[in-house]
Amino acid sequence: MRKFFSKYCGMLASLALAFTIVTANSTCIYTLYQEDMPEQAKKLRKF
Repeated sequence: MRKFFSKYCGMLASLALAFTIVTANSTCIYTLYQEDMPEQAKKLRKF
């Protein structure tokens, strides 16, 4: 189990960062509610 975590935790962290970068530059698809973006995610925006 430890070998599994050491092998895939880095990949999972990089996927989470990529997902955060993609969603930081887009808006919510639901028109009624959009949560406030955390300050650290705002630093990843491109504009």
